[in-house]
Amino acid sequence: MSAADHESALAAGDSEPLRGSPAPSPWDPALARRMRETGRAVMEERMLPLLLADLATQK
Repeated sequence: MSAADHESALAAGDSEPLRGSPAPSPWDPALARRMRETGRAVMEERMLPLLLADLATQK
């Protein structure tokens, strides 16, 4: 998941309060930063079609 994916999910209302300890996102540092700033988490399960499509294009 990228920061852009996270932003899209926030705009669609597909988030919940961030819980637990912050974790880094070395593949996209902006993602961890935005999660801390917004205090919102997006469960990957909610974005499964988008994430699978992204994986399919990375061959």
